Amino acid sequence: MKKIILDILICLLLICNCFFFTADNVSANQDSDYNYTVNSKGEANITGYTGAGGAIIIPSTLGGCPTIVIGNNAFAYYSSITSVTIPNSVTTIGNNAFYYCTSMSSLTISNSVITIGSSAIAHCTSLTSLTIPNSITSIGDSAFYGCKNLASLIIPDNITTIGSSAFYGCTNLTSVNIPDKITTISSNLFYNCKKLTSVTIPDNVTIIKEKAFWECSSMPSIIIGKSVNIIESYVFYQCVSLKSITFLGEVAPTSVNVNWIWGTSEEIRGHAYNNSNFPNPGDDFYGLIMGTVLVSENEPPIADFTWMPSNPAQNQVVFFNGSLSYDPDGSLKLFEWDWNNDGIFDESYNYSTIKHKWTKAGKYPVVLRVTDNDGVESTKTINISVSAGDKTPGFEIIIMMIGFIFILYFKRKKY
Repeated sequence: MKKIILDILICLLLICNCFFFTADNVSANQDSDYNYTVNSKGEANITGYTGAGGAIIIPSTLGGCPTIVIGNNAFAYYSSITSVTIPNSVTTIGNNAFYYCTSMSSLTISNSVITIGSSAIAHCTSLTSLTIPNSITSIGDSAFYGCKNLASLIIPDNITTIGSSAFYGCTNLTSVNIPDKITTISSNLFYNCKKLTSVTIPDNVTIIKEKAFWECSSMPSIIIGKSVNIIESYVFYQCVSLKSITFLGEVAPTSVNVNWIWGTSEEIRGHAYNNSNFPNPGDDFYGLIMGTVLVSENEPPIADFTWMPSNPAQNQVVFFNGSLSYDPDGSLKLFEWDWNNDGIFDESYNYSTIKHKWTKAGKYPVVLRVTDNDGVESTKTINISVSAGDKTPGFEIIIMMIGFIFILYFKRKKY
């Protein structure tokens, strides 16, 4: 009997210990319409909302503590909310934070936010446009799932991760930019984005995961960056308007699922550069018939020049040499010189050397423009400092000398 009582007492002590340990680290509080907890650093995490809705401006502090996190499910299913402004203190929008806020037509996200959690803004069907600030680096799975009226979206270049199904069912989204730092196009990313017409997959992307563009039925063409090596199943499933897939890489993807273009038009064709290892026009690339080849992009020429003497004086002949200029994939056909950067090129030749002089001292921005055999131009501007140099006595000095002589003469006559 004593042992049973002792065991009960030990259990009670453990329960109390757990309770007080939790209370020391996180405390539950309420400030106005907001329920929140405070962590050990004295930072507030919104856990719930009890207000009437309408236009909400989330406070930057709660109970004197900075509002750092909009917690999981904090405003979920609040259909009475019409707009939300997030303060500069917030760094995280938690999972399901604004889930099914169906009347929210405006969401202003501050530049302090770094992360948008999974399903954070899902099914916000009144939201038509949104600007994601540059501070954000990751967007969670299904973050904008079912935002069917979202037509305009700007995604900043700092984002490195976009989760799967992030824009699933955004049926009015017409165009979207994929940031250059993204390396993976997640599965179901643009699933059922029926009005999407323009997408370019950046060069850092190496894998396009399954169903990424499933039923993007209005998309006529897509450009795939240089590094894509893996294309999974049903990526372009039922993209019935897709007629052209352009590959920018010189090396063709080595892993492509047989169903990657299932349900597309029979007229669809692939295009790649003539110096790539893609199949020839008319040949098959994992079910895609290759069309006309792309002509390799012309690299612009490089303009540069030297001059002698390096510290010229006025009225001194300066010799310019533009032979440092070159064209990486061709030849230079024209050298043009603008001696004062006024937009007018004073001299044009098909050779690189020339001479010039300035009659006055000063700083002169000299511009060399070179043109290659494809008509592509490049310029180089260098400021040339021209000094006054040594001068022989001029008119001004002679006048001063005459004046000095007159002063001496009248002083002598006076005495």
